[in-house]
Amino acid sequence: MTWLISILAVLATLISPLLAVQVQKFIERYNSKKELKINVFTQLMATRSPSAKLSNEHVRALNMIDLAFYGKIRKGHPKRTSSEQDVLNLWKEYFAHLSSSCPDTETGSTIWNQTSHNLFLNLLSSMAKDIGYDFDRVHLQNVIYSPIAHGDLEKDQFKIRKGLAAILAGEQTMKVELTSSANEDKNQ
Repeated sequence: MTWLISILAVLATLISPLLAVQVQKFIERYNSKKELKINVFTQLMATRSPSAKLSNEHVRALNMIDLAFYGKIRKGHPKRTSSEQDVLNLWKEYFAHLSSSCPDTETGSTIWNQTSHNLFLNLLSSMAKDIGYDFDRVHLQNVIYSPIAHGDLEKDQFKIRKGLAAILAGEQTMKVELTSSANEDKNQ
């Protein structure tokens, strides 16, 4: 019986480092997956104001959703939690909406923007739930700091870019008005 205990002690001594390495790898994979989800969510939270939704950071974070919430790969197939699947379903719905064209009319544009906003909030809420944050939809919608000046600046920059592009493309002309100064009038 003592020989059996000795053999088990030797086996335990040999196997324990292997188990420790495997446990460490599992923890690292779990943490990196969770960290990716948190990074995507954090970036979307930071850029959720209307004036920041066209930023590179916001677009990059949206494009990372498929990867971050893909789930585990088992035998070549994804194995997702129900909350990961919810995030991916809401992302597909939001992406389909973003891929549709915004109507040219003011009413159509307003409706399109409101739908876009609602779909985005649904997505953020689902992501928060998957990660473990306790943010409800109302909190995500209302607790945001977005200075009016940022929105105004973004609109002005958009108008300038559009105007310059139209002038450079020959689609629009620039009005030039020549006036004489008071000094020139005295000299003549």
